[in-house]
Amino acid sequence: MVPLCGSPANRRLQLAAAILLVLLSTLLLMHAPLRPVELVSNLSSESTAESELLDVCARLRRHAVGLVPEVWDVMRWVCRKIGADVPPELGGAGCNKSLVYTPIGRLGNLMGLYAIVYSYGRMFGATGYVEDGMRGTLKRYFPNISLPPMSKVPDAAWELITYQQAEEKLACPPEDDGAKPRFFRISNYPDRNGIDVFHPYHEEIVKEFTFTTAMQKQAQEFLRYAKGNRSSVTYIGFHVRRTDYERYIRKQYQESLPDEVYFNKTLSYYRARFADALFIVCSDDLTHVAKVLKGHGDDIVIAGNRNIGDPGRDMALLSACNHSIVTVGTYGFWGAYLAGGTVLVPEAQTHLSRGDRHTPLLEIQLAGATNWIAVR
Repeated sequence: MVPLCGSPANRRLQLAAAILLVLLSTLLLMHAPLRPVELVSNLSSESTAESELLDVCARLRRHAVGLVPEVWDVMRWVCRKIGADVPPELGGAGCNKSLVYTPIGRLGNLMGLYAIVYSYGRMFGATGYVEDGMRGTLKRYFPNISLPPMSKVPDAAWELITYQQAEEKLACPPEDDGAKPRFFRISNYPDRNGIDVFHPYHEEIVKEFTFTTAMQKQAQEFLRYAKGNRSSVTYIGFHVRRTDYERYIRKQYQESLPDEVYFNKTLSYYRARFADALFIVCSDDLTHVAKVLKGHGDDIVIAGNRNIGDPGRDMALLSACNHSIVTVGTYGFWGAYLAGGTVLVPEAQTHLSRGDRHTPLLEIQLAGATNWIAVR
């Protein structure tokens, strides 16, 4: 879900409101990377709207992060009207720059890195590549991914950069004519899991991560089996991350993983909302989860395949559900992100309230998603 949503008529009304807001409000102190919420939160009464807009237009020529295409188009229109330098079109020709991400982590992390490279390419007109091994892992589950392998440019001299430098490196200032190709390779983990970068392209990212036909069929067959004789079902994907994360959370945050109290609250939420709720539970520790959830109702199905070496199957199943419950980790995040619907996440954990990169509730809400709900 992107910040501007609904019917075409609704989207036009929202765009018109955005234009009026920009023209009638004074806009200053824009931060980089820019985010949609900052378009409406950083207001000043100390100088004229026009002078502030001129400053905004100049900044927009350098920074594009976090702005959905519709908002970007509005800002380009405003800049043109006041005679300022017009920011480039998103997804334009760029200035002969390429980007790749050094693989970090397992499937959930790799999906995030791919989404970042894809979205930066759309923002800056850069060419995105994927390291061959990482691409092979993703291609196994998502045959429609469009970014080419890194081996397509065997003679490229990749400049190592950090995630924090990527925006500046990929920008195309007026003096950069793109005569010399440049290649950048991000080497560290992204802040906020990169959600403020890729969420504006939510619909495109979901299409990129379309599971194979066989995996979709397998997921649907399991859901039909789980339905049994029920006349109707609302499927709730429920992912519980444990194993190595339990030690990580304790060491990093002096906290514990979401427990049975959280499970009971989320189960109760969906049972009250849907009389036909059926919970499809996946985890990297099914033995523990089955023990904890035993006796909690016959609407709970322990569904994981117990094969950590084949993580795509469980994620395909989670993504086929109508709504979601997540605990921590990028794997559960992506299962819920692809499923859509309502997503319940635990608010009580310290790392969640800080918008930590591993389960960044705060960041996805700032990026415009209204379907992620914190459970107190």
